[in-house]
Amino acid sequence: MDKETQIPKKARIADIARLADVGTATVDRVLNGRARVRAATRQRVVQAKTAIENGTNVVTRNKPWRLKVFLPGKAGPSTEYLAQCFQEFGARGNAIIECVFTTKMEPASLARKLRACEGQRIDAVALQALEDQRVRDAVDHLKMRKIPCLSLISSLANSSVLGFVGTDSRAAGRTAGLLIGRLCQSSGLVVIISGGQFYRSHENREMGFRAVVRKEFPHLDLADTISGQDDIEGNYNVICKFIEEHPNLVGIYSVGGGNEGIVRALHHKNVAREVKLIGHNLTAKTQAYLLEGSMDYVLHQNMRLAAELAVEAMISALEQRTGNIPILPVEIITRENILGTTFG
Repeated sequence: MDKETQIPKKARIADIARLADVGTATVDRVLNGRARVRAATRQRVVQAKTAIENGTNVVTRNKPWRLKVFLPGKAGPSTEYLAQCFQEFGARGNAIIECVFTTKMEPASLARKLRACEGQRIDAVALQALEDQRVRDAVDHLKMRKIPCLSLISSLANSSVLGFVGTDSRAAGRTAGLLIGRLCQSSGLVVIISGGQFYRSHENREMGFRAVVRKEFPHLDLADTISGQDDIEGNYNVICKFIEEHPNLVGIYSVGGGNEGIVRALHHKNVAREVKLIGHNLTAKTQAYLLEGSMDYVLHQNMRLAAELAVEAMISALEQRTGNIPILPVEIITRENILGTTFG
């Protein structure tokens, strides 16, 4: 279409097929459940149907942009909610968005899936990046094939990504350091629990946290960082072991996921009230932990806004529009200001 065209609100099979870039028989199978259809294809058909029925305008293209988003699998409710937000924005009609969950903490797998986009008619990619040369090489490879990549939530240093959507992780870590220092008035040991070495956001949070605690709270000792691989059971095991070996523990900063395991360990060792805990991302579970007193603060980033900014950034790059991507604010959530706060 050379001009802006208003698609009829009645979703005809032919219109859906054109927008979703599939055959009419495939649309029929999806709408009527006549046979099994790949999840990604079903996703495109449903999004195209929603866009038509919402009366979405499609400008300058005869079909939506094809965007692919790579997120870590089994990473917790905040990541699942982020994927849901991407699907909702895909229903606007100017993009078909496919979310793919990759094996967590496996850069080789992520790199392979990125390279595979070259043969899938994908226009742009967003990824929660793992800090690994194989991932950088895959991003550079896609750029050479005119498929721009955007880093999401965790940035990718020294790469050809078109930009980054997320918070200032160093500032988030410094905020956590300030909060833990104010919470822990008596001397003792503070530990950081991380997801591992692959997330640059975790590394930056840790650096910011350590800088503030060392400078402003000399009564607190900083232990070496421990890792539970962003896993509930992994976090439970390492925290239980740490408490047994360090009875002077007074505070924990969780830079990643798996907070359920940390809280369970604190209760199991009967120190949930004594040991202060700060973590990231408001979810139904972390909200409950705040209310019961198992967590003291949650540093939150708006996942709905992250998805919206990511989609806009990818489409802007494809349409050769310039503009800066704003940094997401770091929100400090306590049990006293949860009312009215959304998980998004």
